[in-house]
Amino acid sequence: MNFLRKIVSGKRNRLQTEKFDLDITYVTPRVCGMSFPASGFEKCYRNNINDVAAFLEDKHKDSYLIFNLSCRKYDYKKFKNMVKEYEW
Repeated sequence: MNFLRKIVSGKRNRLQTEKFDLDITYVTPRVCGMSFPASGFEKCYRNNINDVAAFLEDKHKDSYLIFNLSCRKYDYKKFKNMVKEYEW
């Protein structure tokens, strides 16, 4: 699956560690941007919502807040409902 994600990401920076390979980029030490956290078939080529949740818990514990700027909703419980919606 990582092969497909890398193709979709193109030349964008990816966060790659021993545990994670995600389309997430830190803009500042406290702010990062990412694509939509996907489930179902879409997780084959986008960030898997479970991997994103695991990454945030691993790196930021309970000290994060997600701003959903899309018109799409996803399972906010995966992120302990620490999500604010601002449709763009």
